[in-house]
Amino acid sequence: MQGQSHTCDPMTNAPDFRSDPSESPEGRGIAYGRSAAFWKSLPDGVRAEVSQEATLTVGSIEEYPLFVRDQVTKTVVEDAELIGFWVAWHKAGGFGGLEAGGWHRATIYRKIRRFRARFGTHPDEHRFEWIKLDLRRAWTEELEEALSISVSPDPN
Repeated sequence: MQGQSHTCDPMTNAPDFRSDPSESPEGRGIAYGRSAAFWKSLPDGVRAEVSQEATLTVGSIEEYPLFVRDQVTKTVVEDAELIGFWVAWHKAGGFGGLEAGGWHRATIYRKIRRFRARFGTHPDEHRFEWIKLDLRRAWTEELEEALSISVSPDPN
């Protein structure tokens, strides 16, 4: 839960969530449910294009042929990394912010090149119509957290 404190693993200083585990590896299954609803909503014609075996009962990507699952999941993994870079780019304020945060220049240039190859524009100019960044809120929360840590640096 957001805002709930947890004990830390003394070896890594990372939060220890064993006393508050997720319901399953899927969490509450919200993302799975959204995905399954999408696959169930596909028109019959699309299902027929994807697979001769696809029927009206196909409810999730796991039920489609391997070549479809492989392509979709490969794209998801690649896009997740690049969208994460895009978010980091905007949260950091661009190249200089990423570099000041510890990213190596060559890494930033490689990510920019991959992003442009995948999405056709520079991450500074690209907009995903289905993602809205609330940077003011993100920056405010980061500032508030930094200020609270500076006032009370000992978490115990």
